[in-house]
Amino acid sequence: MMTSLWARAITPRGRRIYLLMATGLFVLSMSLLVMKSWSGRVPLKNLEISYGFYQSSPFLESNHLQYSHREWEEKVTKESQRGLTWLVQISDIHLHTGAVEEVQHFQEFVDDAITILKPAAVLVTGDLTNSKTYGVKLMQLPQEWSIYQRSVRDRLTPDISTHWLDIVGNHDNFDEVQQAHFKTHAVQVNFSSTRTAKATIIQGSDGQNVTLLPLDASLKPGIRAYNFLGYLPEEEFQKLLEATQEAHAKGDIILFYGHYPTSTIVSAKDMRKLLAMGTAYLCGHLHTGFGFVDPMWTRHTTGLLEVELADWFHNHRYRILAVDNGHLTWIDVTHPSWPVVIVSGVGRYPKGQASVRYVVRLLVFTNEEISAVSMRIDDNLGHWITCRHEYGPLYTATVDVQTDAWEAQVNEEEFVKNLQVLVGNSSGSKTLLRVGMEGAGFVRPQPSYFGSIILSVKLHDVFLVIYVTGIGMSCLLLMLGRYQVRYESFIPKRVVGASSSLNHNHAVFNLLMLFLLYPLIGPWYVGNLAKDKVGVVFMWGIFTESSTLPGELTYPDAFFLLVTLQMPVFTIIFIKKLVSTDSTRHRCGRWLTSCMMITVGFQIPCILAWLVLDSILLNGPLRLILTVITLSLWKRI
Repeated sequence: MMTSLWARAITPRGRRIYLLMATGLFVLSMSLLVMKSWSGRVPLKNLEISYGFYQSSPFLESNHLQYSHREWEEKVTKESQRGLTWLVQISDIHLHTGAVEEVQHFQEFVDDAITILKPAAVLVTGDLTNSKTYGVKLMQLPQEWSIYQRSVRDRLTPDISTHWLDIVGNHDNFDEVQQAHFKTHAVQVNFSSTRTAKATIIQGSDGQNVTLLPLDASLKPGIRAYNFLGYLPEEEFQKLLEATQEAHAKGDIILFYGHYPTSTIVSAKDMRKLLAMGTAYLCGHLHTGFGFVDPMWTRHTTGLLEVELADWFHNHRYRILAVDNGHLTWIDVTHPSWPVVIVSGVGRYPKGQASVRYVVRLLVFTNEEISAVSMRIDDNLGHWITCRHEYGPLYTATVDVQTDAWEAQVNEEEFVKNLQVLVGNSSGSKTLLRVGMEGAGFVRPQPSYFGSIILSVKLHDVFLVIYVTGIGMSCLLLMLGRYQVRYESFIPKRVVGASSSLNHNHAVFNLLMLFLLYPLIGPWYVGNLAKDKVGVVFMWGIFTESSTLPGELTYPDAFFLLVTLQMPVFTIIFIKKLVSTDSTRHRCGRWLTSCMMITVGFQIPCILAWLVLDSILLNGPLRLILTVITLSLWKRI
């Protein structure tokens, strides 16, 4: 039956029907992707979301007139002394054996920085270990987990009341079924055997708590490849929604944290609308995009503030976050860098028609004893103001400004734009920092343009569009030879002639169609996907004995396959036919042969990695099939 259908498909009438069907499917898939992309931009209804970053002060001018001068001063002082919470985030540590200096550097961070900062919580957003051997074989290594445990759990001093909250990354989940290594060596308290969102509540001194909610999008089972993207099943989405609603009902400030950015998570429901119920979502995974997308953060159309952190592995970067009266400020620090200053909040209090009082709250961290902290507004307004030490790292300063003499400073953001902070240490040294320029927080650095795009789009949709477009255009180009009369007015005759030559050679045509379409239809791999879990991988789904994973997880690998094998081979073959009737064929022949040899040579390490090391990271089984077809094609053209 299949043989007869295939025989009909290669007839002229069958090719015409195929062309129409391929074109229709291509247009339909593009339309569905566009509709899906725009549907995610529809704003939430009946959900209050604060799009503003700075909160206006409750002490309006009318309120000032209702109180005496003494009462007003007491209220402003009480407001300036309210509590706040500061946290630390670190991501993509990638601890591995052999990197002695890197391990020591991380241990120094735990010993020194955490002891100095004393944060309420440390959020470790995934990829604690590297979990790779020979660079391509993905598996959990007990010695790497022992290094992590010795570096953290054995070094946290009992007198520091810091919650160390680590979460699984894709490297921590390679070749895992039940996350056994992570459960054994994880430092976080009250770790459950389930993936239920487990909230950590940081008690606020002013009555408003901070709830930290993890988003675990790691695959179950943790297959040895195809896990660049994360997956959040519907039942886990529901559990996270329930935990969020519970915290939201209590009036808590909600911070989500996880390894995967939302652009790399496959989910049946729109997570960004859910995460928008919180103040921000903190993640890692993408590092710095080879240095081209740093810093990486964005605010989505749903109101969600998503902030990705550069990796510790290459950049030794960590983040300090301050939550002050619902405001979230942060600063990314390269370890070791001292002192570090964050302007956690600025209150603006009108004192009448021509005077405004600003109360600035600073968090100052340094590895020496602080003797004094001073600040001034800018070079023009000159005099230094001594900051008052409240408690711990918190310092406050009060600035009275005559608005008629300084009309430019109209809000909190403009006020701190040129703020300078001078930190004096007991050794006599002084350090001058400028907000937003030399290591002081509050004024956010402008995000990378490409970083904002990467965090905003759905990467699996992008990979699919590129793949479908590349394969679809190749198939359409292959069909041009049958319809040269209709298209000759706007398509060069040489292109139509090359297509016709490939089209009329039945063996070449069939092999090319198989070469282009097999990844869409046939299995990529059949065998062990995680330990003793046997499964089969298709582009449209991954099936194991106990679970089914969506096909979107394979789209990055399909894109990489298209770029490194399918498009180069098709392009080389088509160009060879294009110049075969031209006088330049002798000059181009050697170049085309060299290009084909390089393309085939690139596949050999991928195939050997599978045959020798049993690694399916680079799609070795599929590349072996397509390479055999490539060699057969090259012999026949």
